[in-house]
Amino acid sequence: MALKKMEIELLANKIATNLISSGYVKINKDVSFIKSIVRDVLTEDVQKEREIDAKTKELLVEFSREIENERLDNSKLFIMAKKKVAKREGFLL
Repeated sequence: MALKKMEIELLANKIATNLISSGYVKINKDVSFIKSIVRDVLTEDVQKEREIDAKTKELLVEFSREIENERLDNSKLFIMAKKKVAKREGFLL
């Protein structure tokens, strides 16, 4: 499930704070610089996951008649299909 905007902000803040306090990262700029980089990466990742969700839904619509005839569990089928679409796209869920 893709993160919401507020979750991205909270996570970016936590990651940036932890990176700096761990001593692994030293910056000459304000911590907001690291936060913005982390936020951009997370936002890009969320957008890609949403694209994969859309492709998965299109795929399931394409096979909706077969799914209905076989009385398959839509939620389990969506998860399975999403994993395959993500793998094909080179995206790690």
